[in-house]
Amino acid sequence: MSQAVTARTLQDGPLRAPEEPVNSAALPLAVDLDGTLLLTDTLFEAIAEQLRRRPMWTLWQMIQLPFAIAKVKARIQTASRVDIASLPVNDSVGLYCIRARAAGRPVWLVTAADQAVADETVRHFRFFDRAVGSNGVTNNKGEAKARRLKELAPNGFEYIGDSRADLKVWKHAKAASLVGGGERRRRAVERMGIPVAEQFERPARGLSAWRKAIRIHQWAKNALIFVPAILAMKIGDPATLLACLAALPLIGIMASGTYILNDLVDLAADRGHPTKKKRPFASGQLKLWQGFVAAPVMILGGLVGGFLLSPGFAATMVSYLILTMAYSFKLKRVALADTLALSFLYTLRLIMGAVVAGVALSQWLMVFSMFLFVSLSLAKRHVEVVRRAAAGERRVANRGYRAEDASLTLGLGLATATVSPLILVFYVIESAWPSGVYQTPEALWIAPVALSAWLMRVWLLANRGELEDDPVVFAIKDTQSIMIGA
Repeated sequence: MSQAVTARTLQDGPLRAPEEPVNSAALPLAVDLDGTLLLTDTLFEAIAEQLRRRPMWTLWQMIQLPFAIAKVKARIQTASRVDIASLPVNDSVGLYCIRARAAGRPVWLVTAADQAVADETVRHFRFFDRAVGSNGVTNNKGEAKARRLKELAPNGFEYIGDSRADLKVWKHAKAASLVGGGERRRRAVERMGIPVAEQFERPARGLSAWRKAIRIHQWAKNALIFVPAILAMKIGDPATLLACLAALPLIGIMASGTYILNDLVDLAADRGHPTKKKRPFASGQLKLWQGFVAAPVMILGGLVGGFLLSPGFAATMVSYLILTMAYSFKLKRVALADTLALSFLYTLRLIMGAVVAGVALSQWLMVFSMFLFVSLSLAKRHVEVVRRAAAGERRVANRGYRAEDASLTLGLGLATATVSPLILVFYVIESAWPSGVYQTPEALWIAPVALSAWLMRVWLLANRGELEDDPVVFAIKDTQSIMIGA
């Protein structure tokens, strides 16, 4: 079974060639890079890195890409600082190259990536003799790659590739090795009369990887849109309930698109994180181009659905999208501003719920939600700071926090955690009790007590560095939280 490691791991040498080489043929071994040796695509890695730094410039380059692919590819990849050593590697292909080199075979990197990327890759790996890439004029892919290989190896070569475009290269090879493609691609190669030397696996890409990528578990946070209708006693109205139920997946679809976009611009930071490095795009389980397609489709799909449901609701969704983009591209790297942005994203869900239900949003609820969600956002950041400090690191990668900020995040988090139940107490005294809406207003006193108990648990786990999930998601997964809520 193929397993993802990084280029740095492979370079540092945990993989050793066997004493008896498995292939003693004298054929040069030509190896593709994107999707073959690497489980990712260096062009899309560069696009993702540039999108974070220069979004408008990157969008303009992507528009030009189909018309001058070699030139634009060189421009993007030259401007980028993609760390080849951190990229996920197909270790089976890496081992095959090591064994070929041990057998005395020439091993060449022959890729459609720009020559600068090819050269950097060869510097990071110790088993390549030569690097051949695109040169800014010719895109070294398909027929162009085949012509170059025939010039370099007139007596024949073995080529390892992964895409349909590589059929044009295999047609001129003495032997073919395939990455993925299944039996269908194998038969296509064999029909050309080319023997298949090896077929390598890719990491499983299925619904489970997409479920992780779209953060389906985060959809639980969207249940906040029901709160305004519940407090306004309108949730029993069929039209209101149906409107809220229709809005729920629309918010989820749009938010999932923003999660994917966030993962794409955060690839480098995620790969340096102990748990985020397992995310589908960072680990190579999903192809980056799929993310670049899925993100705008989901975002636009959610917005169009929201507009059809209610123009006012769509307007709040646009506000949510703008703040999310600001968070992904800038605010997440600014200490404390990130927690304020996250807390307002929660509050925006309440505003969406009020708009779609056609009810007024209580000022009590707005103030309460801001303090509560600031506290929960600080809890999330506090865990990261505590863990980095415990690991002996001074800074939290891709965030604006340092290890010494733990006391600050703890103090501010506990302060806002104290204020939110207090606001709930004032609401009961000043509004809920005198209104006469509730038959047994005494029961309302349970709410601030239960909330205080739950916040104490959240902060206990956060201070220990044991809070694994987003606090709102944690609330619906943690047994003790469920018992407190009940």
